[in-house]
Amino acid sequence: MTTKPFGVVPAGAKQQPTPFELCIDEGKLQDFKTLLKLSPIAKETYENLQTNGEFGVSRKWVSDTKDYWLKEFDWRKEENHINSFPNFKSQVSDTDGGKFDIHFAALFSSNPSAIPIAFFHGWPGSFLEFLPLMDILRNKYTSETLPYHVIAPSLPGFGLSSDPPHTKNWTTEDSARIMHKLLLSFGFGATGYLVQGGDIGSFISRDMAVRYPECKGMHVNFMQTGNIKSKSDPADELSDMEKEGVKKLDEFNTVGNGYAKMHATKPSTIGLVLASSPLAQLAWIGEKFLVWTDPTTTPPLSTILADITLYWLSECYPTSIYTYRETQEAKFVDKPIGYSYFRFELAPVPRAWAEKTGNMVFFRSHENGGHFAALERPDVLLADVEDYVKVAWKS
Repeated sequence: MTTKPFGVVPAGAKQQPTPFELCIDEGKLQDFKTLLKLSPIAKETYENLQTNGEFGVSRKWVSDTKDYWLKEFDWRKEENHINSFPNFKSQVSDTDGGKFDIHFAALFSSNPSAIPIAFFHGWPGSFLEFLPLMDILRNKYTSETLPYHVIAPSLPGFGLSSDPPHTKNWTTEDSARIMHKLLLSFGFGATGYLVQGGDIGSFISRDMAVRYPECKGMHVNFMQTGNIKSKSDPADELSDMEKEGVKKLDEFNTVGNGYAKMHATKPSTIGLVLASSPLAQLAWIGEKFLVWTDPTTTPPLSTILADITLYWLSECYPTSIYTYRETQEAKFVDKPIGYSYFRFELAPVPRAWAEKTGNMVFFRSHENGGHFAALERPDVLLADVEDYVKVAWKS
């Protein structure tokens, strides 16, 4: 396999990952299309005829999107785009002897002073979230001038990486440990590395920043809610946008997190249900892309379907919801923290509250953009990360 631009692993790597190209078997792809075609859409009800999102995704959106998925969406085109980036798989050995095949997309630099940055997705996202950001970088720099090593893994249980063990419980801390070991395998133990994340990726980032000295800092676009609200103080100064965000946070905790309670309490049931039909996954995941984004920056339908199709074809939905059983507390981080606040985040946490969870050296708020910031506003998120690195990284 010819080495792609930005595809040369750093010389100090302790092991060489295996180059990887995604190519779903044609038979599996045809089975998916057949299942989709035969999947019935529920009859009309008062609730599913509403299009304002009050009761969830509408019947019309599901019907229209099913038609687009069948007739216009081109998975092979998505594969070609994915494969235009360097992709790899690397075997990571856990502390108990277990082995994981971890997939990641990457842009490696030949610049000896390049700063390693790992980007972690969440649910219902995937490594696909970071391809627009990586596309900007590969067009802006050459492999010689790129100032970063960019690694975007599929977390354990997601997409193209191994499942969590089937014989024991698995947690965010466990996934953070595997991600840390992956980054050390590139030789980044000597230089250290930075982490970035949204959604569950922010939990992974915080855990790594707390636990591992090689992790020199974290940037997030989703701040853990857990015990943060209890840190609020009447004297905290909140902007009008942040006050609006607190109301949004309260609304999410009241009527927006039913899916999370199902994930947390009955993961077997919901896993079996949603693995039975691509249309079921379309409704369950598609709703999140519609509700959790800025209406002006909602990703194109083809982008949403690429993510959902990856979930279906990799059969990862049942293994992607393990983190919801945990109580996610915001452990204090004494390393440099960066925080990008996007107005349409599903649970936006004010700067004053977030500052109480660590050493915040960078903060920027944005009027536009939502939960999937890397997809919605990749240029803006990348600019924030680059500015954060300027103040956080000490070589």
